[in-house]
Amino acid sequence: MTRPSKQPTPPKDPAVEAEFLRKTVLGILSVLETKGLLSSQEVDGILRAARAAATPPPTPRLGGPAATTQWVRPGQPHQPADRSGPVAIPDIRRAPEPEPDEKPPVIDIDLK
Repeated sequence: MTRPSKQPTPPKDPAVEAEFLRKTVLGILSVLETKGLLSSQEVDGILRAARAAATPPPTPRLGGPAATTQWVRPGQPHQPADRSGPVAIPDIRRAPEPEPDEKPPVIDIDLK
């Protein structure tokens, strides 16, 4: 008795496989919803979560130029920034509260 020759299977198209899987999952979710095991809100939530997981996250946008960037016109030589001076650190503490004996300004309006 002779064995049948095994022929290599052709490679599967990923787009066709993805479409088949998508339709299979949608069919399963539809049956579960029809049988009352899942509500329509739960099915929508599952589909939203799957769609969000399938889309790649957006690339983060980089900020604008740094504060120390000095623009140079074409043909103009680059001059490095002078970093010999001290760095100014802004004072971000809260302003002192007014003394208790000071009265805040009041607007006097006569409504007669």
